Amino acid sequence: MPSEPAPADGDPTSFREKAKSWAEKHETAVRVVKAVGATVGAAVAILVVKHVITQNVTEYADDDQVTEYAEDDQVTEDAEDDQDAKDKRRPPVRHSVAEHTRTLADGRVIPIPPYKRGGSSEDEGEDPDEVAA
Repeated sequence: MPSEPAPADGDPTSFREKAKSWAEKHETAVRVVKAVGATVGAAVAILVVKHVITQNVTEYADDDQVTEYAEDDQVTEDAEDDQDAKDKRRPPVRHSVAEHTRTLADGRVIPIPPYKRGGSSEDEGEDPDEVAA
């Protein structure tokens, strides 16, 4: 392939100038190549993301199956542990809460009257002194 003749001033043409000249002559071809490249790149990116998501879902599904089998083995143990925890748990001590104010999210300050708190539902309506007797 013969090289282009040197310009009239005698300096050889730079590669950059040659490329620019070629791109100006083949503007439509350059646009098509850019569009095809962008489309292929987007398709590859979508496939990669889809593959990664599928892999993560598969890993989580495998983890869920393993956890499910492990949970089946421990169902009776958990039920026994829950019952032990309920047996050991004590109801909160019944006590009086003093009158105070509360600031709401919208900035209003409201008074809260004194009230009793704590105790179990079995003690409802009973005075602590009566329960001790």
